[in-house]
Amino acid sequence: MAIETLDLGEITKNSTTIYEACLIIAKRAREINADRIAKRKEKEILEETGYDQDLDVYDREFFEGVEYEKEINPTVIAQQELLDGKIKYRYITEDDTKMIEETPSE
Repeated sequence: MAIETLDLGEITKNSTTIYEACLIIAKRAREINADRIAKRKEKEILEETGYDQDLDVYDREFFEGVEYEKEINPTVIAQQELLDGKIKYRYITEDDTKMIEETPSE
């Protein structure tokens, strides 16, 4: 996969500064990576329980092929989501923190 250069002006269209954009992209990339790890752990649990033995031959071949597919870097995915305007973010205000503190815990 070839490396593509990006105009920094494009990135800052969806945020106020390039630093803010980097933080947004990094947080989203961590979320994507955490989802991938959770899916892998789920798959390992299924393999340990023997669930994969119940799958027919075609399903097993499909899952084996999926394992070796090259995954796109989470940072690249998050960057594209920011450029497409799919990421929504907001700053936590003092009112938000007061509301959290006043909420009775169960």
